[in-house]
Amino acid sequence: MLQSPLATDSPDGSVIEITGDEAHHAARVKRVEPGHPLELLDGHGAVASAEVAEIIKLGKKAGWALHARVLTVERSPERTPRLTVYAAAPKGPRLETMIDQLSQVGVAAWAPLHCTRSVGDPRAGKLDRLSRVTLEAAKQSGRAWAMTVERGASFRDAIGEDVIIADASGEPYQPTGVDDLTLLVGPEGGWTDAELDQAHAAGATVAGFGRHVMRIETAAVVAAGIVLSAEDHLRTKGTA
Repeated sequence: MLQSPLATDSPDGSVIEITGDEAHHAARVKRVEPGHPLELLDGHGAVASAEVAEIIKLGKKAGWALHARVLTVERSPERTPRLTVYAAAPKGPRLETMIDQLSQVGVAAWAPLHCTRSVGDPRAGKLDRLSRVTLEAAKQSGRAWAMTVERGASFRDAIGEDVIIADASGEPYQPTGVDDLTLLVGPEGGWTDAELDQAHAAGATVAGFGRHVMRIETAAVVAAGIVLSAEDHLRTKGTA
């Protein structure tokens, strides 16, 4: 599976060019040859079935170009519920691990959450890198819509109805059937009493997602997985 920004607009039979790391990986690691089947995605719902037309060595420093012939293009609707996760950013490589795993779970969007005990604030360059991580994760997990990385928000701006606050003081999560949900995961220092009071006052749901204290990246993935699984199960029951 390769990521291509042209998958959405490419008619059947057209040939598109893929360069950079994608082409290098296909040519030097996968060793694909003309006629090899490919699956292309654009990260925005388009998935194309294609085949390798040719592979060209552009030069010693220019890398490779892969020309792919599009056979069919299908567009997948974005899945519901659409879950956005606001989570405090852990330090170092743990942040990329969290983003990769949230994408695999099926989260629609992630944004850094700024709260009283936050210790990390990813800069623009880091957020760009995280966007690339979501594309790699989309290819690995086969999702048509890549998870997006959005601008951060303060705790006060993020709370409201249809918002879930992950905290050990809450009861186990109960699905609601709402199509757009927001999950807030706090820093390793936890929420302050004032923040929890604000959450209750705003009508947010405080839910517990495990018996032990977890690192941010673990808590975010576990909570997101439970929320999506519970919501999917509710919808499955409703259509049975």
